[in-house]
Order: sequence, then C-alpha cells, then structure tokens
Amino acid sequence: MNLRLRSVLVAAVVALVGAACAEEETPPAASVSPSASPSVSEAPTGSPEPTESESPEPTESESPTESPSPELEDGRHFGDIVSIDVEDQTLVLDLAYFLTGDEANEAAEEHGDEVPVPNDYYIVNDNPKLRTLQVAPDVRLLVIDWGDCCELTEGEIQPFVDAFATEDHEWDSMYQGSMSWYWLTVEDGVVVEIEEQYLP
Repeated sequence: MNLRLRSVLVAAVVALVGAACAEEETPPAASVSPSASPSVSEAPTGSPEPTESESPEPTESESPTESPSPELEDGRHFGDIVSIDVEDQTLVLDLAYFLTGDEANEAAEEHGDEVPVPNDYYIVNDNPKLRTLQVAPDVRLLVIDWGDCCELTEGEIQPFVDAFATEDHEWDSMYQGSMSWYWLTVEDGVVVEIEEQYLP
C-alpha cells in the first residue's frame, strides 16, 4: 500500500471517530409541539381546608345578670296601701309624703291649702304611680287599736288583708284597710314591716 492511500484511510478513520464522539456528547433535541405549553408543576386540585381556630367557642358573660331595681330603696316609706295579695305575697303602694312643721306649711301653701296646717301635718301625694312590692312571709304588722285610742299593737295579716275588701269600717275597728295610711319598712327590696299612721 502506498503512502498516499494510507494517509487517506487514517484521515477517514479520524473523521468517523470524531463524529461519533460529538454525537454522544450532544443530547438529542426535544420535539416541541406548537400547541404545547411549557411544562409546569401541577398545582393541587383542591384548596386545603382552613384550619379551625383554636379560640374557644364564645360563652355567655360570666358577670352576674343584673336584677331589676327594686320599686323602693331600703328604708321607711309612707303611703296608701291600695291592695294586698296574700297568695303572691305582694302589695300595691301609692307612695306619698307625710310632712310636719315648716315643711308641712310650705307644702300646703304651694298647693293652695290652709296654713298653718291643722294638727301640724300635711300629706303630699302628687305622683299617681303605683308600686308593687314583695312582702316578707313573716312581715311584722303594727296597727292602731282605735277602740283603746290610740296605741300601736301587733296585728294579724288575714283580718288586715280582709279589711282592704271594703271601705265600710266601724270607727273602733282595729283594721281600717285603705281608710288609713301606713309606713312600710323595706329591706333588700322586700317589705318587712307595716305600721299604721295615727291621724287625728
């Protein structure tokens, strides 16, 4: 074999080896469809459920419920007892003011009545509001013994209540019902004592 032919064969072998090496190093190009979108990682198909709040369920206020204000504050109050209900242990009071001395004369003058006032007392009852009050089961009752004028004495509830069913009373009856005026002693919104007021 002559020298020229050998050189051509060597060159051809080198070219084939070089082409083979280049083909291994270059990765094949990916075929892309014109309508295909670039690859993206798929998002979850459903949104995760919201985590429930750790805060406790709302509860009712722990502060005590305010009870209704009593009809009358604690203390002694004067007025006209309109009626008494034994079963409900309540009474209805028409609150008034028992005045004496200068206060009585000033009030009488303001109302256009006689001054000085007879027997040194004057009753003011301008407000028509009626108040329903709870009565204690063991309420103390003090009434005037009109037959043995005119000391206070312990009374009994039932005849006292019965007296409010009529206005026809004997002058010396111990229970005059709505014909008399009374002082009520209130404690914690409850009437604990009823005392009849003597009027000449």
